[in-house]
Amino acid sequence: MVRAWIEAWQVTPPAIWGKLPGHADFVRSGVRHRESEGWATWLALVAGRAVGHDEALGAGQGAAALPVAFVLPPGTLAFAPRRFVVGVIAPSSDRVGRQHPLLVYQLARPGWVRRQFDPKTHVPRDWLFWLARAVARELGQAECADRQPLERLVGGLWALYTTAPQRLPRTASAHRGETAQPQADGHAAAAQALLDELAGPPPADDPAARLHGVRHLPWADWPQRLLSTRPSPVFWQQDAEGGYVNAATSLVQLWSCLP
Repeated sequence: MVRAWIEAWQVTPPAIWGKLPGHADFVRSGVRHRESEGWATWLALVAGRAVGHDEALGAGQGAAALPVAFVLPPGTLAFAPRRFVVGVIAPSSDRVGRQHPLLVYQLARPGWVRRQFDPKTHVPRDWLFWLARAVARELGQAECADRQPLERLVGGLWALYTTAPQRLPRTASAHRGETAQPQADGHAAAAQALLDELAGPPPADDPAARLHGVRHLPWADWPQRLLSTRPSPVFWQQDAEGGYVNAATSLVQLWSCLP
């Protein structure tokens, strides 16, 4: 109970905003006052043109179709002047083909971000990895008429994450520098089972399954760069096993540099 209250103070529940195939208009879930306007402004800025008219932010193919995990420093978005914004963005479109990304995101305090990416406890298949897999699975459905399946899946994964073994105090072995791999594997198995139960089996043409990433992000000062005096946004994509396929400090740079 106390841990849940502390977690709620450190990071907001996942919110959903953007477009889904088969849906006629924007979908919104948990979006707070002025957040959609803030996202629209930011997307227009990073794309260099009006939202919805840039191919880099529309439906992609191959690696470019993979959801992108991100961490945006405080002040990047107008509605989060003192908090990080973390989440996943994916190319998408509405029922009539108008392209616009889908976003699942949270506002997080610096302490949460520090713990989330602590190199002593962090595993590649972390919360943002499973969130990206959930978004990819739902966008891959033949019919994605409304937000409810995605809400259930994201909500279920978040509930699992907030009670996962890696969220508990580290064991003595972890303090000695040993990895808690059995705990991480157990959490991954539970997340995969929930994903399969709520979203069905992965598609046969899953682009993440065809790619093979690397074990670490490319920045020598990761994750310290997130909490530096002048942090920059970071974006990355992962394969189906958690390997890092690509990473950048610009969303458009990342999507446009992929085949």
